[in-house]
Amino acid sequence: MSKNIQDTYTKEYLALDKRNDGRQLMNFRDASLNLNTIHTADGSAAVKIGNTAVICGIKAELGVPKSETPDIGYLLVNVELPSLCSKKIRPGIPCDEAMQITSFLNEVCNNCKILDLQQLCISVDKLVWVLSCDIYCLNYDGSVLDACLIALLSALKTVKIPEVKYDKETEETNVIENYIPLKVNSLPVSSTFGVFNEKYILADPTEEEEQLCVSKLTVVTNGSLLFSLHKPGGEFIKDGQIQNCIRHAQNRTKTIHKLIKAAQ
Repeated sequence: MSKNIQDTYTKEYLALDKRNDGRQLMNFRDASLNLNTIHTADGSAAVKIGNTAVICGIKAELGVPKSETPDIGYLLVNVELPSLCSKKIRPGIPCDEAMQITSFLNEVCNNCKILDLQQLCISVDKLVWVLSCDIYCLNYDGSVLDACLIALLSALKTVKIPEVKYDKETEETNVIENYIPLKVNSLPVSSTFGVFNEKYILADPTEEEEQLCVSKLTVVTNGSLLFSLHKPGGEFIKDGQIQNCIRHAQNRTKTIHKLIKAAQ
């Protein structure tokens, strides 16, 4: 993005503490959430943040546990950014950003202990549940990672897995129609900020603003505990700016928690 466009955006908007969509610099866009949107899935949720829209579907299938972890199941997350969601994504070419978001979400699931994976164990060393979580971006307009994490958490809270009886001698499996809600232990929320320069930081940047920014910072917190800071390259961010982002992320997390609770 040319320096002329950055300078123009600074003079016409940022210097006046506003952005081209009317928000102030550290204001987040409104988020909306719908649960159980995919009737063929075992759990699902659709999330919108501004014009960014993603949907998450979860399928529960039976599988064999790893030999080194015989009493825990699997939580597998995959993110797709199809070419239809954004002009910048070319069809038929693997999307690096989708792989980065997938890796990040799997790290968040592991580090924040969202689920106790032992609840997915049916028979030690023999049979466990495998939760495959597929997240698709329907429209890309910035902060896609944040929308994906909200969709994942919300979809997990809708999952109910049937009780399964497993006979070790005959290796027969009997699925009982007694559905048990999945227990979600933690609700980490990610908030992305675009660093425009040493002076200006934008909360929840749009796709246009992401292209203008020199770097991005994503803060993951549950409102009180800080789980991680994610900065995929870009220029240096001052400590004071980081602390400011953390404060706003913690406040925003409370808003998202209320959204998830109200949707249930």
